[in-house]
Amino acid sequence: MSNNIIQSVGTIVKKEKLASVENETNSRALILESLLPYPGYHGTTIPDKLEPESLFVVTKNVYNDERIIRTIQEVKKSTKIHFDAVPGTIYLQNNLVSIIRFKDVSYNTIAELIENFIREGIEFEKAKKIAPYEGIIRIRKFFRLSKLIEGIYEDMDVKEFFYLQVPVLIDWEEFEVITRNIKYNIENNVFDAAQTSVYDAQGLVDFVRIYDKNTNIDKLSSIRKSYLNAIEKL
Repeated sequence: MSNNIIQSVGTIVKKEKLASVENETNSRALILESLLPYPGYHGTTIPDKLEPESLFVVTKNVYNDERIIRTIQEVKKSTKIHFDAVPGTIYLQNNLVSIIRFKDVSYNTIAELIENFIREGIEFEKAKKIAPYEGIIRIRKFFRLSKLIEGIYEDMDVKEFFYLQVPVLIDWEEFEVITRNIKYNIENNVFDAAQTSVYDAQGLVDFVRIYDKNTNIDKLSSIRKSYLNAIEKL
């Protein structure tokens, strides 16, 4: 971890309020969207968007990550639609299901994209009404991180993301409690937190991913110190 740049595959774990898409997509597949993409961030700078932050399309079968990633590569070759997609899992009606998470995609174009995946042999669950619920999402993706100071990295692709290195991955329930306590005890508590694990040569390195549009090194250092202190007490 002495490198100033980390480029590697890893996982994001977060909880969001999900529901079936309300907007017309003309797709027969089951598509979920997040009703509040960064639930811990209560800043006033997130505008009401006409298009989704992310769309989660539920697959009929459990495909391994490699199969999904290779299919994404093939679809990108065959369509002119710009999109970002990664494999993942969510809990849906108490069952763990596989998903493809799409970003930078409009409600109008998702149906055409899904048809491209179907032609590549991916099957999707049929559309149905899913009432809003809180679900844990696990996404597998490629990271490009740049070190700011020891233990703190910034995302090289999304300027609002920062990564605070921690010694271990803890249970999600414990993570939620710790995050809530930290927010109670700091003055500037406008941020959203998720868990991240990234591969390096020694194995997995764990981070707390922070979403914050108006942060600084002092705030990030303070938040990291709070997480480190809380984890040490577990």
